[in-house]
Amino acid sequence: MRKIFLLIISIIFCLVSLPDIQAQEINQKIDAIMTELIRLEHLSGSILLAKDGEVLYSRAVGEANKDHHVKNTLQTKFNIGSAGKTFTGVSIMQLAERGKLRVKDPVVKYLEDFPFGDKITIHHLLTHTAGTFNYFAHPRFMAEMFRIRSVNDALPLIYDQELLFSTPGEKYAYSNSGIVILGAVIEAVSGLSYSEYLKENILDPLGMHDTGINYWDEIVENRAGGYIKSPTGVFRSNIFMVPPANADGGIETTVGDLFKFDQALYGDKLINEESKKKMFTPFKNNYAYCWRVEEKFGNQVVWHGGGAPGVSARFKRYLNDRYTLIVLSNYSRGASVISKTIEAILFGAEYPFPKPTMEEYLYQTMREKGIEQTMQNIDQLLQDNGYKIKSDRELNFFGYALIAENHLDMALAVLKLNVRLFPDLANTYDSLGEAYMLNNENQLAIKNYRKSLELNPANDNAVRMIKKIQGE
Repeated sequence: MRKIFLLIISIIFCLVSLPDIQAQEINQKIDAIMTELIRLEHLSGSILLAKDGEVLYSRAVGEANKDHHVKNTLQTKFNIGSAGKTFTGVSIMQLAERGKLRVKDPVVKYLEDFPFGDKITIHHLLTHTAGTFNYFAHPRFMAEMFRIRSVNDALPLIYDQELLFSTPGEKYAYSNSGIVILGAVIEAVSGLSYSEYLKENILDPLGMHDTGINYWDEIVENRAGGYIKSPTGVFRSNIFMVPPANADGGIETTVGDLFKFDQALYGDKLINEESKKKMFTPFKNNYAYCWRVEEKFGNQVVWHGGGAPGVSARFKRYLNDRYTLIVLSNYSRGASVISKTIEAILFGAEYPFPKPTMEEYLYQTMREKGIEQTMQNIDQLLQDNGYKIKSDRELNFFGYALIAENHLDMALAVLKLNVRLFPDLANTYDSLGEAYMLNNENQLAIKNYRKSLELNPANDNAVRMIKKIQGE
C-alpha cells in the first residue's frame, strides 16, 4: 500500500513540475539569446511572455536614458509606434456596438469635409484599402511635425494628398493617413478628443494608468528615450526624428499595461465576441481591422508591430494556445529579432544565434583588414560568415551612415560595391556621385550623376548636383 501511495505522489509531483520545468527551459533559452543581444548592443527594452494570463517571463534590460545611465524597468514607458493602431481598431468596434457608426458606412457621413468622395468606407480605412497615402511623406510634414498635437492638426496634410488608387477595396496600401482619419471619425461621433476617448473607454476601465499620448517636450515620468545605433557603434537620440503620437500610433505604455489590454480582449470588457470576430478577420495582405492576422504554429496569431527611429515594438497574441508576447524597445528594430526568436523557442522551431549586423561586420572587417583587402574578398567574406546583401538600400544606408561619421573612404568603397551589385539602378550612381563630390573628386562625381540620369532622366537631384559642381 505504501509503495502505491509513493507512486501516486511521484506521478502527481511529475505532473505538477512538468510545466515548471518547461517554463524554466524556455526562460533559460530566452536569457541566453538576450545576453548575446545585450552584448552586441542590439537590445534595450522590456519583455513580457505569458500563457493563459500567467506571466512566464518578464525582464527589462538596457537604459531608458543614456545621458544619465537610467536603467529600463518593467515600469518604463515606451513608444510603441504603429502597434498603437490596435487601440483605434478597438475604439471603432466599441462605437459600432453602441450604434454610433457602421463600418460599411461612407466616411463622408461622419466627416462632412472629407475630400475623397463617398466611396471610401470605415471598413476601407480599417483594412488599409482606401487608397489614402502617408502624411509623413507630405512636403510640409517635417516643417510642421512638432506642431501636430491632435487629429485635426494632421488632417490638412492628409487632405492635401492625392489617393494612391481610385477604387476602394481593390488594393492594399498601408496608410498612416487612413488611421488618423479614423481618429477623426471617433472624435466626431463620440464628442471627445481621440486621447480623451481612449482614456475614458479603454485606459481607465482597465487600470492602464501608465499609458497615454505624450509629446516630445512634455515631462513624462519613467519614459524611455529612443536611440539609433549606427553600424560603427555610435548611438544618437531620436528626439527630433519620431513623428508625434496620433490615432495611427505613438502611444506610450508599459509591458504590464499592454498585458492588461491583451487580457481584456479575451473577455467582453472592451468589445463582444461578434466584434472580435470581425476585427480579427483579415481582408487583404493578412490585415484585418487594425490588426495583422496569420496562421502560424497551429495558432491564429493576431498582432501588430511598431517601428520608427529609436522605436520598436511587437505585440503578439497566439489565440489557440493563449500565449501573449510583448516586446517594447527603445532601439530601432530592437523588438524584431528577439520576438521572432522567442516565438521559435516557444514552438520548438529552429532559430539563429544573434550576431553583428552585416553593416557592423563589414565596418569592423574594414577596420581590421583594411578597405582594399575587404573589398577584394567581399563575396567570399559575406558567404563564409552567413551574410547576404538583399537590396541596394542596405548598402546605400550603410554608405550614408559612414559619410555622416566622416568615414568617407569606407563610404566610397561601400557605394562602389553597390554600383557593382546593382548596376541598373539610378540611385546607386546618384549616391556614389555624392560621395565623390564630398571627396572633391568632381569629374568622377559628374560621371556618376550622368550615369544616374541615363537610367532615370527624371532625376532632378543629379541635374542640380552637376550644375553645382560646374558652378552654374
